[in-house]
Amino acid sequence: MSMRVLSKATPVTRAYIRYATTESATQKAGQAVSNATSAVQCILQPILYYSEVVYHLGKQVVVRQNFTLPGKADFLAAEAQLFKVLEYVKIKDVKSLKDIPLDKWKSGALKTFELSSIFVIGEMIGRGNVIGYKD
Repeated sequence: MSMRVLSKATPVTRAYIRYATTESATQKAGQAVSNATSAVQCILQPILYYSEVVYHLGKQVVVRQNFTLPGKADFLAAEAQLFKVLEYVKIKDVKSLKDIPLDKWKSGALKTFELSSIFVIGEMIGRGNVIGYKD
């Protein structure tokens, strides 16, 4: 009897039927988060690997070259040497690095760039090649 009732029912147009989704909003959000997490892991994996390689390589260099961490006396000596250099380049009344005017910083940066570029050009001439050494 129930079959007759269903078959005699008036057909409903498809425009008014709302189909239920099989996924809930939390499942969709979970998938989005897992996709984002996997993307971040793909990016971070080589970064972490190479940082670990650099760490272990640096550790080997420190051990083989007998490097030590600088002490407080080393920092004070470097600071005294820096202030001697600052006096040499005609900066007067310098009590701290904040007292140096901006134009002096700019000219110092330009001179540093010039010296480093001369060094790089000398290295290229010495190697006989722009990148790497000749075989």
